[in-house]
Amino acid sequence: MRILIVNYRYFISGGPEKYMFNIKKMLEDNGHEVIPFSIHSNKNVETEYSKYFVEPIGGRDTTYFDEVKKTPKSIWQLLTRSIYSREVEKALKKEINDVKPDLVYIIHFVNKLSPSVITGANKMGVPVVLRLSDYFLLCPRFDFMYEKKVCEECLSKGYKSCIKKRCVKGSLFASVVRVFSMKFHKMINVYKNVYAFITPSEFLKKKLSLNGFEEKRIHCIPTFTASKTTIGKQQIGSYGLYFGRVTEEKGVETVIKAYEKLPEYTVKIMGDDTTDEAKRLKKYVENHKMKNVEFLGFKSGAELENVIKGARFTLIPSIWYDNLPNTALESFQYSKPVIASNIGSLPELVIDGENGYLFKPSNVEDLIKKIKMLDDDTLVKKMGQASRKRLESRFAPQTHYEDLMKIFNEAVKSRK
Repeated sequence: MRILIVNYRYFISGGPEKYMFNIKKMLEDNGHEVIPFSIHSNKNVETEYSKYFVEPIGGRDTTYFDEVKKTPKSIWQLLTRSIYSREVEKALKKEINDVKPDLVYIIHFVNKLSPSVITGANKMGVPVVLRLSDYFLLCPRFDFMYEKKVCEECLSKGYKSCIKKRCVKGSLFASVVRVFSMKFHKMINVYKNVYAFITPSEFLKKKLSLNGFEEKRIHCIPTFTASKTTIGKQQIGSYGLYFGRVTEEKGVETVIKAYEKLPEYTVKIMGDDTTDEAKRLKKYVENHKMKNVEFLGFKSGAELENVIKGARFTLIPSIWYDNLPNTALESFQYSKPVIASNIGSLPELVIDGENGYLFKPSNVEDLIKKIKMLDDDTLVKKMGQASRKRLESRFAPQTHYEDLMKIFNEAVKSRK
């Protein structure tokens, strides 16, 4: 099968991109041809298909909204890429016309490519399967968060709540644009052209089905992870580890405050330490003279995996409805117990008392209690082995591939 994979980044920035490159390799290893469609960036992985990519908003050095210099051109791009982009539709249709894929698999498009990728594929007679990494179909902010707390007012009171609270980037303009785009997409019924929605978690699947999306078109296919190095024997490490994005909704502040009260314990924070939240937390650690917290910055490949191997357990302290983070699966891969917030999809990953512990989101004292419970080497080893078994039974790459190909084959058959 020839598959056109669509994502708004063609370099690893977070979980969606890790998944994209992992599934691309898996599909290719199974004899399929995978062709990318994305946005130009100086960080992109090289590909012969970059000639079809579209220009980014602001320039090829920009990745995030805050980096975009607001000019008339960039503002127009922001509007069209949020609502509907003829430019993107034209570029996608040209690539489809040239490479003639059997199916389009969309990973992420919001605010960078627009749903024109769905319509463009539909106009060319190619079926679309859409994978969801967050809650963008239901929440203007994508994460159901407001002032560090879960908020679902847009589901109960309507999108006026978003505009009133300026939920998107704290900006009235950005909030109005996002709400208008969601209403517009609903008005033109763009998602009717999606053959199937893929969710990584049952939690997200349930949210969608409870809020107007056809349950029969929603399929929960948990993601998977792929090692770049030899896993080796299980190690009982010496430190707690948080790795991933260092952003507000990830709840890293809870970890910092827990370890402030545990000076005899050590934690490492691995992830981009140039974000506003990372800078704030590093300043907090410095001001409180904490010697047991180490920020490692962004790591990848063997370097990242060696840090995971050396951990005693990993931490997922999210305060949002985290949607099956890759960090849990990578932890399981190296037989690590996981201490995670009892929120969103995380209870689908961590079975409390079996392969780790769940704690109340943002509750420092509860987290401290769970950290201390893993002082026992025998328990750490036992829970780590349970993590590995959970990975193999529920999140195996082959299972993901087989379930996904079943949907792909049905989608292609439906068009024929």
